[in-house]
Amino acid sequence: MTNLEWLLGGDPVIAHLVKKYLLNEPTETQNQGLIQRYLDLLDLQTMKWGNGFYGPKWVSTHYTLMELKYMEIMPKTPVYTESLLHYMDHEWEKSINKYGIDTMDLCITGMLINLVSYAKIQDPRLNQMIDYTLRRTMPDGAWNCCWHRKPRPHISSVHTTMNVLEGLVEYGQRGYLYRLDEVQAAIERGIQVLMARQLIYKKNTDTPIHPSMTEHHYPARWKYDYLRILEMLARIGHPYQKEMEPALSVLKGHLKNGKLTKGTRISGLTHFKLETEKYGRFNTFRAYVVLKAYYPEVYQNCIAEEFKE
Repeated sequence: MTNLEWLLGGDPVIAHLVKKYLLNEPTETQNQGLIQRYLDLLDLQTMKWGNGFYGPKWVSTHYTLMELKYMEIMPKTPVYTESLLHYMDHEWEKSINKYGIDTMDLCITGMLINLVSYAKIQDPRLNQMIDYTLRRTMPDGAWNCCWHRKPRPHISSVHTTMNVLEGLVEYGQRGYLYRLDEVQAAIERGIQVLMARQLIYKKNTDTPIHPSMTEHHYPARWKYDYLRILEMLARIGHPYQKEMEPALSVLKGHLKNGKLTKGTRISGLTHFKLETEKYGRFNTFRAYVVLKAYYPEVYQNCIAEEFKE
């Protein structure tokens, strides 16, 4: 059995992602496997997971929707869109209608743009979120969810920037036209802010921003790490830049027998264990997306390598 065959032998969600992004085969999840397990946990009375909207982490509605989106739940699944819209109603009723959009956390805003765009929902609140995100760009060209706190920050946060970038990328890929040129320009500016840090370093140093950012996590939740940014760059077809090399070197250094481990667990509640083996199919798949884009020879060697525990 090769590493590729090992991936294809996993949950239907993983098999779908591998066929679509590694083998370029047309496929749909049909909401099987892990997706159905999450759907079975939805409270149909409240349309919430974990009896909460943003918390408790990580079993709440927000983070369950994020996992379903990554696993590519069929976008028009009624309970996905209904639960998402119910969540948005809560956010707007709780604070935005009373105090204004500027009270909304920018990380959550980026993730909501991501979720709403994936479902291709036409809702004026999406335009409000786009306006807010573009208006609250930091002087360096990216984003910081602490923009309003005192003392006011002057530089962006990699966590906030990652969440906003993923949201804006999804928005740009789903056919929305509102302020699209500005969104696309903002995406490239944000990417270049991260490139100035070589994706993982404190600016103008070779010191990691934080040790956890040179580790891989699945799910990444709201947190930034080397693999999350590399996967996004690979998926949008961003051309290789030399500034990516430190993060790519970290990825290659983490490969064992051509695979990645499950990675470091981000503490918090979970619905169930996604994976129980030493190696992680999700992280290995994500690594292969990156390698296929930037190191195709390494990628080919990895997928053809004989599977070893």
